[in-house]
Amino acid sequence: MLQAPGGRDGLAESWRRRFEILDRIDGAYFTRWRELSEAERMRAGLAWPAFFFSFLYYFAKGMWEKGLLFMTVYAALGMALGAVGVPGVLVWFWVGALCVACAASDYYKRVEHGERIWPWLARRMPGFLRSTPGLGVVAVVALGCHVAIAVQT
Repeated sequence: MLQAPGGRDGLAESWRRRFEILDRIDGAYFTRWRELSEAERMRAGLAWPAFFFSFLYYFAKGMWEKGLLFMTVYAALGMALGAVGVPGVLVWFWVGALCVACAASDYYKRVEHGERIWPWLARRMPGFLRSTPGLGVVAVVALGCHVAIAVQT
């Protein structure tokens, strides 16, 4: 369930604890990350289900735009690296690792600040890609191309 910015009422207890840790270190920017113990870093910084489900985890958490971007990255890398013989499972592993590293802070920024897409990327994107439908079209086309190529090989 997606919350309005600043709303933690519907969050699971594990996410509330994680958000409390992120609040202590200025979770939007991680300015005081080194103040945490190793256990707190692991608890606050990594969302392990994101490793196994990658962009699907983002969809489940209501982070559609970022999930669509990860889906596009997965499809593009799958096509490019598949063309040179890299197995698709390695691409899925890499995208999963990227998602597990980003998911907790991305969810925090979504719930606390209403962030839909990374600001550094939004400034560089064409206008039609700043909307969920625009990103969806690009992601579906990329994934369709990836599947079509995979089926032919």
